[in-house]
Amino acid sequence: SSPDDVVAAAARARVAQRAWAARTIDDRAQVMLRLHDLVLDARDDLMDLIQAENGKSRRDAYLEVADIAITCRYYARTAASVLAPSGRTGLIPGLTSVQELRHPKGVVTVISPWNYPLSLAAGDSIPALLAGNAVVQKADNQTALTALHALDLARRAGVPEDLWQIVLGRGSNIGDQLLDAADYVMFTGSTESGRRIAQEAG
Repeated sequence: SSPDDVVAAAARARVAQRAWAARTIDDRAQVMLRLHDLVLDARDDLMDLIQAENGKSRRDAYLEVADIAITCRYYARTAASVLAPSGRTGLIPGLTSVQELRHPKGVVTVISPWNYPLSLAAGDSIPALLAGNAVVQKADNQTALTALHALDLARRAGVPEDLWQIVLGRGSNIGDQLLDAADYVMFTGSTESGRRIAQEAG
């Protein structure tokens, strides 16, 4: 992807996020429950991709498939309670009350590594999506097919076309655009890159 591709992907994701956030939590959860079933149905293809791109044993590849299925189910089942408004004690107890509300961040940039190509690609995107956000993700180039297959399954489950975007390329080429587009950043990778991203985010 070029820097312009990242900017365009983020713009499409931002538009899609507004409609997605307006849907009910239960509606978004139903999408993730469908994704749970699709991931388990596609387990052989997913394991083949993980093994081909990453070199993991079949058992370790299956652990990633199971992880994503469990992640979908867990967040689908807990999202309503986790995202519900919660009461807090007001400034003057008994006379005032406070409600804590949770709002989507907007566009979440996910930068995922090669070593857990499914768990860290889809696993970090699922809770962001369920909370009403859009995701623009830079998957590692070495394991891009696994991440792209997860994206295809998510779209088949009902994730809107532009809501979750995957871009590919070197961080040195598209990293600035990824960070500029983000309202929130999820990064797994080297300490050096993490420090730079934290500095930029700060």
